[in-house]
Amino acid sequence: MSRRNEFDVDIISSIDLSHIEQRLEGAALRVFEDSGREMLKAIKDQWVGWKYVGRDPATVGNSRRAWKHQIQATEGVRTIEFTNKARSWDTNESYAGDVSRRRGATPEWEIVRDNLVENYIPVMISKVNEALIHMLQAGRPVRLRENRQSSYRTLTIDA
Repeated sequence: MSRRNEFDVDIISSIDLSHIEQRLEGAALRVFEDSGREMLKAIKDQWVGWKYVGRDPATVGNSRRAWKHQIQATEGVRTIEFTNKARSWDTNESYAGDVSRRRGATPEWEIVRDNLVENYIPVMISKVNEALIHMLQAGRPVRLRENRQSSYRTLTIDA
């Protein structure tokens, strides 16, 4: 009999803003943080509907509660990391990576990841770019990394 997959889930979404030489702040930071909370809610909303045949209700819902997120909004590539380190109620083994709707189906974490990539990350990138453009148009100072081979500075934002 084969042993099931036993691993935690770690999904990292990112936006490369390495050309900006400062932390995200103001509206851009709020958009980034709000996007992280919105994606976490989407994950938890999707992570429901499991059949717990014969289980004590006090032992269910562990993997849904285990979803957490962490934001890194300092310089370079900004990231939102989603983790699920749920442990089995009876064996204390990691199992979030093995959760699926039925035996042999695609693991649910992959469906979660694909949903984030398809429906949430493009919106986040667009909103952060809009906030940065608005900051620049409003005359808000944004430090840019200097191009070391010439004397000009550049900022490219695809909107």
